[in-house]
Amino acid sequence: MKQVERIKLKLGIAKNTDRYLEVFGSKSHEYVLNSPLSESEVNDFEKQYNFVLPECYRTFLTQIGNGGINYTNSVVGDSGAGPCYGVFSLGHIGHFICDPVTEYHRKAPYFNSLITDEIWTDRFDSIEDDLSDEQCDIEIGKMYSGIINIGYCGCSGYYGIMLNGVDKGKVVYTYDEFEYCPHFAEENNFLDWYENWLNRIISGKEILRNGWTTEGEDACVESFLSKSDEYWKLVKLAYIRYFDEISKDSIAALWIKYYSEDEPVKSYILDLLIKFDYENGKVELEKKREHPMEIIRTLHLFAPDKIGEWHEYISSLEKITDNKELVEYVKFINVEKK
Repeated sequence: MKQVERIKLKLGIAKNTDRYLEVFGSKSHEYVLNSPLSESEVNDFEKQYNFVLPECYRTFLTQIGNGGINYTNSVVGDSGAGPCYGVFSLGHIGHFICDPVTEYHRKAPYFNSLITDEIWTDRFDSIEDDLSDEQCDIEIGKMYSGIINIGYCGCSGYYGIMLNGVDKGKVVYTYDEFEYCPHFAEENNFLDWYENWLNRIISGKEILRNGWTTEGEDACVESFLSKSDEYWKLVKLAYIRYFDEISKDSIAALWIKYYSEDEPVKSYILDLLIKFDYENGKVELEKKREHPMEIIRTLHLFAPDKIGEWHEYISSLEKITDNKELVEYVKFINVEKK
């Protein structure tokens, strides 16, 4: 399967896996990705700023999607599904680290894999303190030459893409506190970087590392039971997930809430019951057989050692379904188990 098609499938799987939007930044983009751009639209952008986008990033924009939910006057506005707060739409106000009239982005890159924190700091410290804003912009542009930002990481952090030089197409993490040295992502191009982000979500690694708390079990359960707002109920349930096991009293309290809560809190409680009270919880999970993506997700994240018990059911799905996302999800889980 070609990478573009894999990414399209995995985007749907990732959204299903992170159904409560627990991955950092996901509440902003909600895994929404708007329709791709036409080649002519990308060409117009390139002509406007007189440079050529890296091929992998261009492929993403023209074959996968461009932008997402729009928030007025927000740095994350119109960012589509992607790491952190999402990938900017093409032409986003956050693209340019410095004024594009300086054409800093068209020049040979200063930053590369040989630039250490010490070298970067020395270069930053060499900028005179009494420069005008315009002169300072030019100096910073020299350091960030050949880079535009394509997404926001939060605080002072962004991720960008190298527009030229030997590292063209690589994702690079930048900062608007310019004294901090940029650093490259491990992957060699944008599409590999984006697909690996999806893989981490589908694997559960990006989800299960969230929810840690210093509170004890009783405090977490009591806090959950006291909440009336859906958002805070889900937050407190994520804290309970952190424990390796919980008491019979806590399990009993969760069962009572399971039968009285509405979605999505009800489903999150079932996830926990599958983890902490599997034999009883699987009776409820069985009732979701017509929603196989939910079943597979719950087992994968909360009872991976029990997936074998569902082998016949999962195998039957592979034979009868035309749902490509479901087939790909099963394949992914089987690979993870090896």
